[in-house]
Amino acid sequence: MTRVLRWIRLISLLASLSFMGGHAGEAGVSQQQDNNPLKHDNKCWAEIYMNAEFDKNGPRLLLIGPHELATLKGLNDQNWDNDIESIIVGPEAMMTVYEDPEFAGRTLILAPNQTLGSLSEAQMKNDIESLRLFCK
Repeated sequence: MTRVLRWIRLISLLASLSFMGGHAGEAGVSQQQDNNPLKHDNKCWAEIYMNAEFDKNGPRLLLIGPHELATLKGLNDQNWDNDIESIIVGPEAMMTVYEDPEFAGRTLILAPNQTLGSLSEAQMKNDIESLRLFCK
């Protein structure tokens, strides 16, 4: 392999690691057990649940915006693709969820302070594979 190709691969690897680190640190993805997202200083957040009706006994994630996830596979060591059943959106956030990876397919737009205890109401139960969280 030529020296130029090695440099390109190294730069690409560093850029992808930097991108991932930026999302984890700035935007933030944290697995929640007992934390209340309403106590968070940033009012741009969304909490996603694997179970309906915001079941705190099941897996859930607090996303701090702005945030884009082209895939939900391997998110915090779990596969969230096609497993989200309820969502809470913070007071200064808007969320668009997509049926397919890479922000494709049917969409559902959630407004600030919106709660959906069952995504089956919106015909999106277990059908979300990517999402975008925007801040006002």
